[in-house]
Amino acid sequence: MDASRRKFLRHAVLGSVGLKALATGLPASFFTLGFPKEEALAFEPGPAQYLVLMNMRQGDPVNANAPGCYGIAGVTNNPQPEMNEVSIQLGDVSSSAAAPWASLPQSVLDRTAFIHHRTYQNAHPQHGKVMGLVGSAKSETGTGSEHLTSLLSFENAAALGTVQMEPAAVGGEPISYSGSVLQTLEPRTLAQMFSPVEGEDLALAQLRDSALDEIHADLKERGNTAQRAWVDRYATSRNQVKMIDESLVARFDAIGGNGSQDQIRAAVALFLMNITPVVTIDVRFGGDNHQDAGLVKERDDTVAALGHLNFLFSELESAGLADMVTVANLSVFGRTLGKKGTQGRDHNLNHHVMMISGANVKGGVFGGIAESGNDFGATAIDSVTGEGGGAGDIPQEETLEAAGKTLAAACGLAEDRIDLRISGGKVIEPALA
Repeated sequence: MDASRRKFLRHAVLGSVGLKALATGLPASFFTLGFPKEEALAFEPGPAQYLVLMNMRQGDPVNANAPGCYGIAGVTNNPQPEMNEVSIQLGDVSSSAAAPWASLPQSVLDRTAFIHHRTYQNAHPQHGKVMGLVGSAKSETGTGSEHLTSLLSFENAAALGTVQMEPAAVGGEPISYSGSVLQTLEPRTLAQMFSPVEGEDLALAQLRDSALDEIHADLKERGNTAQRAWVDRYATSRNQVKMIDESLVARFDAIGGNGSQDQIRAAVALFLMNITPVVTIDVRFGGDNHQDAGLVKERDDTVAALGHLNFLFSELESAGLADMVTVANLSVFGRTLGKKGTQGRDHNLNHHVMMISGANVKGGVFGGIAESGNDFGATAIDSVTGEGGGAGDIPQEETLEAAGKTLAAACGLAEDRIDLRISGGKVIEPALA
């Protein structure tokens, strides 16, 4: 890709505003709207988190081998030796899971929650409905409908100061924003835009210096103390910008395709560039495994998936983002737990497991399973204790909404915004740190 084409594509993704925001650390809104109003100058951003969402249309059997699905008569866990049941510690909660889950660092497990819930959807094309919490996710005014990724991205964009409000998909699954389907940003295309050519970097340090010099000159002429303090609070140092530049160049240079690890590299780079609050990726835990004798495909995909998760958490740590990014998953449905034994798994509209991991999360297993029809389904959940069972104040019909609300709280949304934008269900309080 020639230099002029690269510059054009970079500008298409970032624009001049995005590049200045990336270089200076100042919110992108400053370069289009100017300083915030006087009362907002002293505003300290809340505990907003970026989000990586594993967005899965296939309906993965992640639910079959996760914590909370062992020791229950009639449930078929994966029989392959690599998937043996092992003890696992989630904070102060002892549980068990398939062996690959124990490969995650204990520091990650200590802040990883597993929420058992129902999506009530049983066909792959209904994935969009699940992303909209089956009509319970609302627009910014609390009306209509919206995708969960869209509302989380919109709500956290201002606090994070991102270039755009829209989420970004670097995996193959489509996502939407305010009802419009967004174009996928393939990792390989991003690498072509930003990877080094003959030692070229993004020249962020020079752009930072020129932009801040211009801002400070304007402040000297007509600024006030509050505005100067606001700029000082957000502005990055030259060394910080240089480190970001070098880190971005290395990450983009390492991308060789569009697979899961390349998507992870791209997601981390987009957060370092502060482009968007939400990035979706593809990570498979078994996929559509109706005919999976011995559950071998499920084993292979789950082992690979935990390898990808370990890589993701390692990349976040090395980028200094471990405490700033929440990681979760959402699929259209789970898979049957006992119906076909070890011959494969069919669609299960009554059970799915959402994993949420991040700085605002407390490790544990929330909700549970019980016999449902000819298989198993998620039970009601007690929002105060997190326990599953018939007496829970979150009925099984609203457990998907409860999972969505809990994820929103983990991402830093305020209670009033969560209640406005997600109807039904309740935040599962013990899942939050």
